[in-house]
Amino acid sequence: MSEALRSVGPSNGARASESYAQVFDTIDTFVAAGVAAGTIRSDLETADVVLAMGGLLRLDVSGDWKGQADRQVRLLVDGLQAGTHPHPLNAGTAE
Repeated sequence: MSEALRSVGPSNGARASESYAQVFDTIDTFVAAGVAAGTIRSDLETADVVLAMGGLLRLDVSGDWKGQADRQVRLLVDGLQAGTHPHPLNAGTAE
């Protein structure tokens, strides 16, 4: 599955770029809806979510990919939740 998902990434020409744009737009819709509903952090951008999801494309299918996938998804979902405290760098308080 990871190979199939990689094939629609932004590196495989115009068709892939179009597919990537559709995926990006879909995720953008979900992020905007979650922010509006107060369930997703408002300091995130869609590009942040897409990059974070990229870790799922890099799972080693010959290893413990199910365990890694579970941990990656939990990390992603926990990080998206509204009410989590942003890192000080995001708040502009770091020196």
